[in-house]
Amino acid sequence: MPILKDFRYHAPVGVDEALALLHKSKKPLLLGGGTFVLNTLKKTAAYPTDVIGLRKIASLHGIRDAAKEVTIGSMTTLAEVASSPVVGEHFASLAGAAACVATTPLRHMATIGGNVASRFFWVDLPSVLMALGAKVAWAGDKAKKTLSVEDFLSLTGPEARGIVTEVLLPKSGLTGVYFRHTQTMEVDLPLVAMAFAARRQAGGVKDVRCIVNTTLSRPVRLTGVASYFETKKVTEWKADEAADVLRRDLEQGKLDDYRLHCLCADLESLIDKFKKA
Repeated sequence: MPILKDFRYHAPVGVDEALALLHKSKKPLLLGGGTFVLNTLKKTAAYPTDVIGLRKIASLHGIRDAAKEVTIGSMTTLAEVASSPVVGEHFASLAGAAACVATTPLRHMATIGGNVASRFFWVDLPSVLMALGAKVAWAGDKAKKTLSVEDFLSLTGPEARGIVTEVLLPKSGLTGVYFRHTQTMEVDLPLVAMAFAARRQAGGVKDVRCIVNTTLSRPVRLTGVASYFETKKVTEWKADEAADVLRRDLEQGKLDDYRLHCLCADLESLIDKFKKA
């Protein structure tokens, strides 16, 4: 078993204190729930000089329900997200996605902020949050700002050094669905996943967002599939037609046949769910 090397551990109680430590440390590493970081510490060649734990920062914890949006602190665990009545009522796809990540013990450790900030292409939540129109509150080097999940994932280099403080979800009336496929057990990392959200109107839908996960280096929007669903009534949706559009959307993704088959099956399930609802 790999042995951890020496590092300085810090436990700030405020975001500003954590930011100060982040920017003055030679090789800092942020510690949220620890499910990613502890493995990194065992394997990385670029070992940190300082590990900054975020657990004691009270403002990063909890789910807050307001009139127009729900705010989830970045240190809120996936177990708390999955079991939250507020999240379940307004964002069922997010609650479902959080509930299927890893195992019960890990869901009580892993945080929503860590899942998004890791930027691993195979994590579950970014695609779901993108479909739901979520934003990320980001405390960075020079300023605190709010970014779409897509823009946040595009941050690179020095501009990516900072702390996710909150995830903000608008109560927009979107209906969301999430599908994932694993290689063996349900708790495995997804081989491919799809997040979908849309607003119902007069027999059809609008504001469709269809996001594919674990295909490229970050979640990919299926703009053709979204347009297909928006231009037809729900009763006119056909799985084979939508699958043809999906293949064109992912033409540059060089997706293997098995993953493509999984996504086409997702589209068929998606259409069936909406037609029965």
